[in-house]
Amino acid sequence: MTSLLIGCGNLGKIILEGFIKKKRKISVLEKNIKVRKNIKKKFSNVECFSDQSQVNWNKVNYIMICVKPKDSKKVVSEIKNYCNKNHVILSFVAGLQTKTISKWITSKSSVLRIMPNIFISSNNSSTAVYADKLNRKIKNKISKDFGEFGDIIWVEKEEKIDFFTAMFGGGPAYLFYILSCLNKIIKKNGFPESESLSAIKLLLKGVLEDINKKNYKFSDSIQTVASKGGTTEEGLKVLSQRDNLFKLFEKAIMSAEKKSKIISKKLE
Repeated sequence: MTSLLIGCGNLGKIILEGFIKKKRKISVLEKNIKVRKNIKKKFSNVECFSDQSQVNWNKVNYIMICVKPKDSKKVVSEIKNYCNKNHVILSFVAGLQTKTISKWITSKSSVLRIMPNIFISSNNSSTAVYADKLNRKIKNKISKDFGEFGDIIWVEKEEKIDFFTAMFGGGPAYLFYILSCLNKIIKKNGFPESESLSAIKLLLKGVLEDINKKNYKFSDSIQTVASKGGTTEEGLKVLSQRDNLFKLFEKAIMSAEKKSKIISKKLE
């Protein structure tokens, strides 16, 4: 049996790489000829199809839909006649609800909504999964198969996926943005790019090692660094003033979550 990845854009490529690294069998359905050529060039053993009629659907277990929201209805309409009760459909599409897919698909396939992040390729993804009705056998299999790529978090309400998309789907970009800001400040103060990146890497390594300690608390680490009356305390006064930084991050997450809900409404 094989997993079929439909759509190989930015996230699709990362999912593909994750499966290849785990030596899991996967094939790709992708309309773009340039993308197919690049896949074959990089992964010669991956079957690539340009049309759904070329796929041997009897050998497919997971159907992973990884396209842009605006293309999702067209894609589902093209594959719906090939889907059956033995297939498990996993939607990686932001904002696309399971009930909408079930309405479009009309088959008895199991339908799940799944949201990883880009770290799925390095087995460090926090991945949320939702399914309205799912037997324990399939649920356990999903947990096992996708748990290899990081942590699986089953959510009881689908609306939680919208928050998860905003928080953890977009999370890497937010953190990279923060680091890019620090990088600019470091370079602005006369340090070359190579030294700046090296210092940032060590800073992150130290932070991660600290977080991995037993019974970890953020407040304890902050207190350890910020000596009373010292320079760090002075910097923290600016960052924590009237909770401005917290409110800014919260506003950003809420804005991304709202966008996910808007996409859902448009796709209904």
